[in-house]
Amino acid sequence: MAFRFTLAAVLKYRENIERREYFVLERIQQEIVYVEGRVRQFQEHFSAVRKRRDAELAGGLASIHLQTAYEEELRVEKQLDKLQAQLQELQGKRQQCLKTYQLARQKREVLDHLRVRQLEAYRRAQAKRQQSTLDDIFLSRHRSPD
Repeated sequence: MAFRFTLAAVLKYRENIERREYFVLERIQQEIVYVEGRVRQFQEHFSAVRKRRDAELAGGLASIHLQTAYEEELRVEKQLDKLQAQLQELQGKRQQCLKTYQLARQKREVLDHLRVRQLEAYRRAQAKRQQSTLDDIFLSRHRSPD
């Protein structure tokens, strides 16, 4: 008789939940990497805008151009703030998803550990039965006739 784990369907269900939570976590991590890249781009752009404005100020600049430079700087700064807020939100989601994934993994591992223990017990019992059968065969062959 082959080993049959009675909770195999539950284990498979837990594996699917764990896999789904892992994919959600992975997707959020990819979003974080994307937003971090955008933040770096806007930081570089902000720095370039500021350097350009400072250079124009040093060379003498009409007030209308100064106003335009400040407006561009403000626009870039607002976009940067927006991206950083989005990044913080995503990092909070990542923490939440990580906890959910870890819980799903823990539940799956408990069932997997139970399956391994039951399989080991089954193998020990099977080995014991086989040894008992071998002992019976040995005794029946070596029994002395009275």
